[in-house]
Amino acid sequence: MTRREPLLSSQRIPLVGGPAVTPPPPAPSALTLEEREIASLGLGAAFELASAELGFAAASWLFVEQVATLGGREAVVALRDELGPSFSALHYIATRWLEGERAPPIRTSGVLHALEGARRVLVVGLEARHIDALVRDLDPSVRLGLLTYRLQRVEWDRVIANWGGRVEPVDVAEFQGWAGARSALLTFVYGVRGHVMNVLSAFLRVIGPDVRTQFRDIVGWDVLGGTPEVYPRYLVETLTSELTALVDVDGV
Repeated sequence: MTRREPLLSSQRIPLVGGPAVTPPPPAPSALTLEEREIASLGLGAAFELASAELGFAAASWLFVEQVATLGGREAVVALRDELGPSFSALHYIATRWLEGERAPPIRTSGVLHALEGARRVLVVGLEARHIDALVRDLDPSVRLGLLTYRLQRVEWDRVIANWGGRVEPVDVAEFQGWAGARSALLTFVYGVRGHVMNVLSAFLRVIGPDVRTQFRDIVGWDVLGGTPEVYPRYLVETLTSELTALVDVDGV
């Protein structure tokens, strides 16, 4: 991996509590260090930890695929039924997997079009795979910031270190320093019902009439491609009219 390449999920800095001694090389089917740390917790606590530092969509695909590898279809049903009522993104993604879908590639053409001309992009929310793709495809001359606000506990220094200096941490008290005529806000969207969308509460901390006039673009990026069937715990509802553009899961 070159210095400028984003870290893949398997290369991410381990979550808190990983062993200090480097383990021997795992067998091809062995869990990664990050996955072993997650697996050492209770299932709900493990998913909450993973979603805090990877994002709800990324953690959901990780858990569904790992559980399917270890226990097949019945294990995915059990995972959905046990954790799905608390985590709407996991319930949605497990259901899609059971219907034959698999983790889609992250396409950035639509979001790059929506951000065209921006010189600063502030990301509100955390989805590791999507930020990886943005780091990979966004012009390196564009400053990329990540709002370091989350209701769940996050080790931000370690999370941001995964992008090798390409992503800058931005405190919620200082985010308006990123505003300007060529600045954009980008947030992740977890389902849309008519004119209502599910987002992380961090988005509500920064959005308002004054912000809409200070940032040229306010872009939503759908990471699910559908509407969860269960109540979106850890998420909040707001209107799609808060956005200047909504990019769907296919990157359009």
